[in-house]
Amino acid sequence: MTRLFARGELKQALLHVAAELGPANGYAIMQGLGDRVGGSWQPSPGAIYPALLALEDEGLLAGRSEDGTRRYEITGAGRREVSADPDVLEAVAGRALRAPAPAVTVGAVLDRLVASAPHRERPLAPAAVARIEALFEPVLAELRTPTAEEAP
Repeated sequence: MTRLFARGELKQALLHVAAELGPANGYAIMQGLGDRVGGSWQPSPGAIYPALLALEDEGLLAGRSEDGTRRYEITGAGRREVSADPDVLEAVAGRALRAPAPAVTVGAVLDRLVASAPHRERPLAPAAVARIEALFEPVLAELRTPTAEEAP
C-alpha cells in the first residue's frame, strides 16, 4: 500500500483545508481534505480527529463547542505554518492519483450486499435460504481454491 502522507503532512494538509474553509466542524474538514486529495483515498475519522486535537493543542487551530459540535478555526500561528508549506495538498493529491486502488475484500463485498438488501432482518423460508446459498456456492468454491500466492 502506498503511503500518501509523509511525516507531518496530514497536519499540514488539515491546516490548509481549515484555512480555506474558515470555521468548520471536524466532519467538514475531513470531507474537504478528501475532496482535495481525491484518488481512491478516503479520510478516516480515526486519523483525522486526533490530528485536529493535536493541532489545537499546538495552538495552530482554535476549537470551540457550538450547538453540540466542535468547530475549528485556524489561528495566526496556523496560518504561518500554512505559508511555510504551500504545496502539501498538491503533493499528497499527486501521490493519491498515482496510488493503486485498494484491494476489495470478500468482507467488503458482503457488507455492501447486506447493507443494500431490503428487509434484511426478515426471516427466510428454507427454500429462499437454499436459493441464496446456491447463488453463492460457485463464488465460495472459487475462494476455497488457493491462489498462486497462497499455494505452498
